[in-house]
Amino acid sequence: MQPVDFTTLTALCGELRTTWLPARLEQVYQRDRFTLCLALRTLNQRSWLTISWHPQAARLSISSPPPRTPDTFTFSQQLIHQLGGLALVAIEPVSPWERAIDLQFSRRPGDPALWHLYVEIMGKYSNVILANRDNLIVTAAHQVSANQSSVRPIQTGQPYELPPALTDPAPTLSETPESWRSRVSLIPGAIRRNLIKSYRGLSSALLLSMLDAADIEPDHLTETLTDSEWQRLFTCWQTWLKTLENGEFQPGWTADGYTVMGWSLTQRTDTVEEVVDRYYTDHLNRQEFSQLRHQIRQKLDNVLSKLRVKAETFSSRLDQSDRADQSK
Repeated sequence: MQPVDFTTLTALCGELRTTWLPARLEQVYQRDRFTLCLALRTLNQRSWLTISWHPQAARLSISSPPPRTPDTFTFSQQLIHQLGGLALVAIEPVSPWERAIDLQFSRRPGDPALWHLYVEIMGKYSNVILANRDNLIVTAAHQVSANQSSVRPIQTGQPYELPPALTDPAPTLSETPESWRSRVSLIPGAIRRNLIKSYRGLSSALLLSMLDAADIEPDHLTETLTDSEWQRLFTCWQTWLKTLENGEFQPGWTADGYTVMGWSLTQRTDTVEEVVDRYYTDHLNRQEFSQLRHQIRQKLDNVLSKLRVKAETFSSRLDQSDRADQSK
């Protein structure tokens, strides 16, 4: 599955701020061990915000209502106990270029935040953490002990700490083409690999679509790129940075997944939320169907195996009975 990268998360948060702030939190429902649904109501509308820390499908987006089956998870009960009836007043990144978002709740818009729901979209390290106004952890989807991680334990009663700081340089619109090219081509290699190693905030899906827009093969070596190819790629690079700055994303489907940059589009969608929700819902449904089919197949194989043994045993006894009759 294509993971939610920094660009997609930025686009999602921009849409949520525009459409859903401020909003009253009315319900919290946990679909499964990786997925929360928050019922939000504004003056004009009501819907469900899905927050997932699934290792392959971590995300947040407006989605369809959850099922009406009972919610037996304690995490959602803890959240509704603390956040129920409060207003979601802000959706902010915890720090530049991080895939971690701070959902802030207060009694009413304009009041100081009483609670912070940190959503960390980081692959297998994804998590959702509730901290109070003093930034002390009250509960978490996945607690991490000091034995599990000496770098960043996540436990109730402890201060919430930011994820380990990114060390790669941050992309900037002010960087010159010469400086950018020099950094990317410092060590000869494939252009996609060099780009992703040179700057933070990049993903494989973003780079593939960027290189496609620049008409450059992903494995093209930096030392063999022409000046015109470098120029085309730098133009796409700046288009990406300007889009992050102005929020004018172009979501839609590609041949292999989705994009929010308008590159390699096969079909445009109205919102980022729409394409993200459908992409991960469809993939997870197919994954669940495949697992169920495998389980049913295993059960059928076991039943058939037992029936074959019974049939062979019965057949053997019939043969023995026939021989016994013949010997009389």
